[in-house]
Amino acid sequence: MLKFLFLFIFLVNIGNGSFKDSSTVVVKKSQIDKLRLGVVAAGTVGFGILTYDYFNRVWWKPTKVKRFIWRDDWNDVLKADKAGHLYVSYVLSDVYKSIFKWVGFDGKAASFLGAGISILYEVGVVELTDGFTTQWGFSPSDVVSDLAGAFFPVAQEYFPGLQTITLKFSYTPSGYTWLDYLRVGSLKDALYKKQFHTDYDGMTFWMSFEFQKLLPEQVERFIPDFLNLAFGYAARNINYRGSGYTEIFIAIDYNLLKVDTKIDILNRIIHTLNYIHLPAPTLRIKPKLKFYYLYF
Repeated sequence: MLKFLFLFIFLVNIGNGSFKDSSTVVVKKSQIDKLRLGVVAAGTVGFGILTYDYFNRVWWKPTKVKRFIWRDDWNDVLKADKAGHLYVSYVLSDVYKSIFKWVGFDGKAASFLGAGISILYEVGVVELTDGFTTQWGFSPSDVVSDLAGAFFPVAQEYFPGLQTITLKFSYTPSGYTWLDYLRVGSLKDALYKKQFHTDYDGMTFWMSFEFQKLLPEQVERFIPDFLNLAFGYAARNINYRGSGYTEIFIAIDYNLLKVDTKIDILNRIIHTLNYIHLPAPTLRIKPKLKFYYLYF
C-alpha cells in the first residue's frame, strides 16, 4: 500500500503544487473547478482499482472466504500495524485535503472530503475485504486507527496549533541497516525477500513537531525554521503473537515545506518527501539509551 501511496503523492504533487496549505479562506461554490473535480474523480477511481487489484492478488485472494470474520489483532505486532493504519489514513486524508483545496473547496470542507475518501478506502475497501479472509479478518482496532488518522487533518483545521505536527514514516528492511542503501545489491536483495507492507520489524513511525513554536520568541529566531523534533515508535523481534519489544526515539527532523529552492518543480519534488522521516541524528530512549549518528 505504501509504495502505491508514495507514487500517488508524488504524481499529485507534481500536478497541483505543494501539499500543505493551512489557509482556510472560504471559496465560493461557483469557484469550484468542475474540470479539476473530474480529474480528481477519475484519478481516485484509477488509484483504487490499481491498488485493489494488486492487494487482491498478493494479499486477499489466497485466503479469501465467503463468510465474514471478526478478529481484533490489537497487540499481535505490538501495535506497529495500528501506527501504520493511522499513518496511511492520515496521509491519504491530508493529500486529498490539499487536492480538494486545489479543486476550489474551502479548508474545512476540503478536510472533511479528504477524511471521507480516506475512510472510504481504508475502512470501506481494505478493512471490509480483510473481513472476508482467514489470514486477517475485520479488526475494530484497525478501524479506530483509520478513523483517527483520517480525521487528524480535519482537527488541524479547527485547532491551528495541531498544524505544527506532521506524521511521518521511515523504513529499512528488517535485518539490514541504513548502510545497506549504499550497497545496491544488498538493498535489492532485502526488498525482494521482504514483503514491504507487512515487514513491521523494519518500520518506524514518527510524529514531527515544529518545536520552535513552543520557545520564547528571542530563542526561536535563532533556530532554523526547517528543523523539527520527532518522536518515533517501532516494534522489533515481532512474532505476530504479541511477543517482541518496542523502541522509542527522539530525533532531529526536517520540515521540507520550509525549503524554497525558487524552482517550482524542484520544490514540489522536495515537498513530496515531507511525509518521510529522512536520515538524521537520533537518540533511542527505550529499551535503553543508544545514539545513532544517522537513523532511518
